[in-house]
Amino acid sequence: MSRRVLVLVIVFAGFALVVWSGYQNRRMQPSVPTPAGAGESSATQQTDAVTSPLLGKRAPDFALRDLAGHRVSLADYRGKAVLINFWATWCAPCQVEMPWFITLQQKYASQGFTVLGIDKDYPEDLPKVAGFAKKMNLNYPVLYGNQTTYSAYGCCDYLPMSYYVDRAGTVRIATVGLGERDTVETYIRRLLQASPPPPDTRITASTATTPPH
Repeated sequence: MSRRVLVLVIVFAGFALVVWSGYQNRRMQPSVPTPAGAGESSATQQTDAVTSPLLGKRAPDFALRDLAGHRVSLADYRGKAVLINFWATWCAPCQVEMPWFITLQQKYASQGFTVLGIDKDYPEDLPKVAGFAKKMNLNYPVLYGNQTTYSAYGCCDYLPMSYYVDRAGTVRIATVGLGERDTVETYIRRLLQASPPPPDTRITASTATTPPH
């Protein structure tokens, strides 16, 4: 074998070894989502609905304080479709989706829908939350979370985290990370369609007693 051919064989073998090593290293690395708030790049991360042990079960109740210090319970919203959103002031993706929630709150509130925003970093975030909510013009209830609520909802290794709860109080959809605005609206519409409001008994009674013309 000529010296030139031998050199080519050695170079080719070295290249093949590098490619194989790189493939093995990539294959062995775990797939781990980028934590929300780790930087602006995380704002482009998109994550769809995920599996949760709460799916199909009654959403854990909570009693939390709102920005005015009033006690707010999830049970207060029984009969409404609720989007429970865990967020933090430092979370860039959370700030991306908040304007969506504002618009969707306005659009679907009359159909019995509401967003409940729960701050993830209470009490550390306490001095910041009220000013942040005002700056973002949030038009839905903002609540200070607590460890009991975080634990009940498996919150939060990654933010934002949301749960879609139907009118009967059952968790129907769970999401982690930033999705798309149209997807969020689709989930809300699905929630409202799957659990229509009960008929107004006053209207029903009035119709029943109205004589035919």
